Amino acid sequence: MLASLLFAVAACGGSSTSAPTASPPVPIAAATCEVGGCNGTACAEPGKQMMTTCEYRPEFACYQSATCERQRDGRCDWSGTAELVACLANPPPAAGPPDNPTAPASQTPTASTVR
Repeated sequence: MLASLLFAVAACGGSSTSAPTASPPVPIAAATCEVGGCNGTACAEPGKQMMTTCEYRPEFACYQSATCERQRDGRCDWSGTAELVACLANPPPAAGPPDNPTAPASQTPTASTVR
């Protein structure tokens, strides 16, 4: 029986072939962060967007020019630049949320619907 087993191994070339290994996934720490939320104020891990409410506050405008990136602790967050800190301390006057180019035409006010 042992002789049969050795013959079978020798007949197959005696070596085992393994499936090619897939390249390892990109570590989360190397992936870029994503801006999301109703008003673009959420800074999150790729693919892990969070839901936010859709009210508008004047300080939300500060995030339009802010940088959402990976911080020293490895988490995604807004970089606390001097400009962002100053804007949040004294936000611009409330002009309302930015235009939503993806809103259906039926939700976009027109002169005839605004009274």
